[in-house]
Amino acid sequence: MSAPKTPLLNRIHSARGLSPSQRQIADCLIANMNEAALWGVEDLAAKSQTCVATVVRFAKKLDYSGYLEMRKALVGAAKKHYGRGEQLLQAPMQASATLLEVVRRDIRNLETLVQAVDENLLQRVVKQVRDSRIRLIIGDGVSALMARQLAYLLINTGLPVMEGNPADFATQVGLLDTKDLLIAISITPYTQETLDAAAYARKRGIPVLAFTDSLNSPLAKSATLALPIPGENLLYSHSVTTFGVLAHAIATSIASQTPQQTLSKLREVERVARQKFAKD
Repeated sequence: MSAPKTPLLNRIHSARGLSPSQRQIADCLIANMNEAALWGVEDLAAKSQTCVATVVRFAKKLDYSGYLEMRKALVGAAKKHYGRGEQLLQAPMQASATLLEVVRRDIRNLETLVQAVDENLLQRVVKQVRDSRIRLIIGDGVSALMARQLAYLLINTGLPVMEGNPADFATQVGLLDTKDLLIAISITPYTQETLDAAAYARKRGIPVLAFTDSLNSPLAKSATLALPIPGENLLYSHSVTTFGVLAHAIATSIASQTPQQTLSKLREVERVARQKFAKD
């Protein structure tokens, strides 16, 4: 049965069991979401290098009655995108009301995250992060802020972490081997250096953990494991709230498996760093 209130992008992000051809359609739509609102079913088939029948099956896979209903959702998504400037200008005048609206949107982002990430996936991510020899985290722009946050949290659990330099991702990935882990973070518009580094790592047999805004994104294609980070907000940016919650959950899960060891390392770090801080 159709679920009209579920946004198109949410359906694509949470879709499971897509065939290779259907994934081509999903990638094509994500990359051309606004232009796709103007396409007929034949246009989408041609752009995604599939066929009309596959497009129709894809629409039904997303729980639409057919292509026409999915196209209506595309039109709605395009209108929403081009209206973002108006949304920003129409944000509540009171700071407290704006705060409530920002919170409301992040709650929706978190609900989307919880629906898209299950226990099995999280357990696999925790094991991969915990058991790897070295962890290299890369990201550019707002993704670099996320990378620094995750690095800080993992270091506090006692795990060795390197933060990547956007100017030299390829060289840094070249130092890794199959016992290590590349953690790559990228959202729309995707950074080519991050995509290239992830593809290079995967080609060399190095595990890649991707944090990205779509499980069908170009980065997710190179990932051994991929986690979605929804981030719709009022600004022309990506909210980091969902990523922060996810990063804390991963780090806490790792720390809880060896609590005494983690506390011992934290006390040692505190002892060394204490001299940097002013006395009360």
